[in-house]
Amino acid sequence: MTFNRIRQLAAGVAIAALAAGGAIAETKLHLNSQPNEAGYPMWLADHLGYFGDNGLVVETTYFPNGGAALASGVSGDWQAGWTGGPPAISGWDKFKLISFGTMQKEDRNIKLIMRKDAMQGMTPGEALAKVRIGTVPNSTWSQVLFACADHFGVAHGDLEIVPLDPPVTRQSLRNGEVGAGTTAASADFDIVMDKDTYEVICDGEIAGTSVIAPWIITSRFWQDDPEAAAKFVEAAYRANEYIRENPDKAVDLALQYYADTGIEGDKETAAYAFGLRDFQTLDEAIADMESGATINTLIAGAEVLVAAGAYDEVPDLGSMQPVALDVLLAAKALRK
Repeated sequence: MTFNRIRQLAAGVAIAALAAGGAIAETKLHLNSQPNEAGYPMWLADHLGYFGDNGLVVETTYFPNGGAALASGVSGDWQAGWTGGPPAISGWDKFKLISFGTMQKEDRNIKLIMRKDAMQGMTPGEALAKVRIGTVPNSTWSQVLFACADHFGVAHGDLEIVPLDPPVTRQSLRNGEVGAGTTAASADFDIVMDKDTYEVICDGEIAGTSVIAPWIITSRFWQDDPEAAAKFVEAAYRANEYIRENPDKAVDLALQYYADTGIEGDKETAAYAFGLRDFQTLDEAIADMESGATINTLIAGAEVLVAAGAYDEVPDLGSMQPVALDVLLAAKALRK
């Protein structure tokens, strides 16, 4: 049986089951997340009882990054969760993990920051070609860096890139080991607020590149239990919508999320972090999947990976669009 036929059968089973209604059977799910603000909606969906409303009992494993979670998902350790753009691309290409819709857009969140003493009277573009730059290779951080270089007219080959994890990039910025680096909220709050020492010279929005973090489910989960998959999707987007509709309450609740996941922060940093993230509604996710916007954003990210040598060619991400749309529409059917 082809993957396309399996997707059609799964979508039909899910929508038929949801339309039939009846008692909600309890299903236990293992979820994948990361200990940062992007993982907040999934925690919130559990905390507010949205998963429970849909008959789901969840247990979440927090991975250091999306790449670390991929193999675990393929082996069946988790069924659903979220990841960044590059792991989503690899997940579909290698393992048919389904990035069924955008969880958040963070064009303004991924930033390129430069030390003011590194500019020494130069423009940001001039300095960018002369300083050491810390960034995470093959990531949304490097995607924004290259887009910012294009924005300033700096050839990629003229960039002196130092491959660093986000915490090391921030520390290297503080001690002057790099003159510039890519960062994200809320961990960069102190750096961004220190306007005498640092300047945010660019971000994804300024550079004109779209940066997304997708929700993800395994193909096995969608094939074996499409009804539970749709219920996860519906609850997850309901949490996104709560954040959008109740920003002050969402910030207050984030303090408990911080405590549960070991994130250092307070109300001020939470408000800062959520102000730079655009959490998507279910209807917005459906519209972006139907229009091709989500797939095109992933393709743009894949082109960065190809340019960096991580891929020989852009994977066939277009083939994910119909199955992802089926997943979203099955979740939408829950709300009718």
